[in-house]
Amino acid sequence: MKKTKQIMGVLLIFIAIAGLAYWEMVGRDKIMTEKVLVACVDILQGDILAEEMLSVASVIPESVISGAMKPEEIKKALGKKASQTIIKNQQISRYQLGDPVEREKDKRSPYLIKGDWIDSMSSSLRRGDKIEIYNRDGQVYLGDYEVLYVKDAQDKEITDIISEDLSYVTQGRRESGIRDRAYGNGVVDHIEILAELNHYQKILAFVDAMEEKLLIVQKEGER
Repeated sequence: MKKTKQIMGVLLIFIAIAGLAYWEMVGRDKIMTEKVLVACVDILQGDILAEEMLSVASVIPESVISGAMKPEEIKKALGKKASQTIIKNQQISRYQLGDPVEREKDKRSPYLIKGDWIDSMSSSLRRGDKIEIYNRDGQVYLGDYEVLYVKDAQDKEITDIISEDLSYVTQGRRESGIRDRAYGNGVVDHIEILAELNHYQKILAFVDAMEEKLLIVQKEGER
């Protein structure tokens, strides 16, 4: 009987220790705290939330913020845009998130402006320049466009040749101001522009109907 009591005593001690360990490691967290989503990195306003930006933290109920999202709601947070900056370890609230604005699809395509359509344009025109197109006397405005290619009569792209150490070196699409483009690797014949179809059709209709050539005006400082 005495031995049985000793064994029971030892078992009770082990149970008490195990219970205390469970309380400290798991029980306290489950009963005394709530799990919420938090930022594991600084999330800037406008950032789109991804899984690697989020983690789970346990907080006391009194510190849970309004709209705090639970771990099981993570799919509702992914792909949302942060409407404000959320610093690392800060709780994620549904009130901090919004739907990302869908970017408008670029409807522009490359279109050819033939050399025999052009009355006047600068020989310094290069890829990436912004231009305005008019009729030859500048009275009819046909839109503003980005230049995709500037080519010679052999359909080769015209690029800058910059003076360096008294020799001329081809620099490809090297950035340079309009006034610095004193040399090129060919003579400009025709260009390709980025335009929406209806805008290009307007240019075509004008050239066909009016049998008039175009004035290409280069816009300084918008390369």
